[in-house]
Order: sequence, then structure tokens, then C-alpha cells
Amino acid sequence: MLKTIAIAAALFGGIAAPAVFSAKSAATPQFGGTSVPSRNTDSQSFAATCSANAKKVDSRVEPAWVGQSFAGDGCSAPGLPKPVDGYAVSRGGVLAGMAAQKKYLAQADAYQRCIVDYVAARRAATDKGAKPMAVALVVIENHRLAAAQTSKQQVADQVTETIRAFNEQGSEDCK
Repeated sequence: MLKTIAIAAALFGGIAAPAVFSAKSAATPQFGGTSVPSRNTDSQSFAATCSANAKKVDSRVEPAWVGQSFAGDGCSAPGLPKPVDGYAVSRGGVLAGMAAQKKYLAQADAYQRCIVDYVAARRAATDKGAKPMAVALVVIENHRLAAAQTSKQQVADQVTETIRAFNEQGSEDCK
């Protein structure tokens, strides 16, 4: 009984404590009996900048083992294309980046099909009475599929950002 009461009190304290601390820190600080005036007024606004539209692209890569062949499946992930700096590249460089994206997406699709075909073949062999398929194999192969999909999205985001930066760099509005 006491244990249940103690757990309930700890949970209540854990839930209520952040609300108490945030309410206390949100109060306006007082110095010498007067409140501190806000430094921003409606007449003071910041000038718009063209780079405010820049998107942060997550370019972290998965560990090397994710792209390597696993359990003899014969599937290896394609290498990521190099990101292109849209501010410093010519139109031809942007087009080359787009072509590299298209090539990568085709290779990544083939890689994902390879994994799916391998798992389907293993399941079919299991159904015919072969050694049961390990749960870890399915989990790892699913992770490899998800990582490939994430990489495809990262490459698409990088090319989109390159095009945006190239257009911004060439725009008369931003000079």
C-alpha cells in the first residue's frame, strides 16, 4: 500500500514539477521595482534575407554495415552522390547533380527489390520445410529497407536544396 502511494506521489511530482518551474521562469524579471522593457518594437523589424528560406538537409549516413551484404543476400547499397553547393555551381553542375540523383534512385530501388526478393525467397524456403528464418534477419533487413528509403529522401532533399540555392544565387532579388 505504501509502495503504491509512493509511486503515485513520485509520478505526480514528476508531472507537476516541470509546470511549476516553467511558470516561475516565465515571469518577467524585476530590477529595482521596474520591469525590463522589450527591445523589439513594431517599428524595428529585421530586413528579410533570401537565405532565410534555406533548408537544413540531414546528410548523416547510416553505418557501413547497413549497406553491406547481410546473411549472404548479395544486396549492397549504392553509394550516395556527392552534395552539390548550389551557390557555387554552374547550371551544368546542377543538372549533373540531378542526373546523379536519378541514377542513385534507380540503384536504390534495385537494392530494395533485392532485399525484398531475398526475404521472400527465405520465407518460401521456410514454408517448404527448410530451417526457420531468424527474427533478427527480418528485423535487420527491414532496417536496411528503411535506411535506403531515408537515404533516397536525403538525396532528394539535397538536390532540392541545391536547386533552391542555385536559383537564389542567380536571382536579381537577392543581390
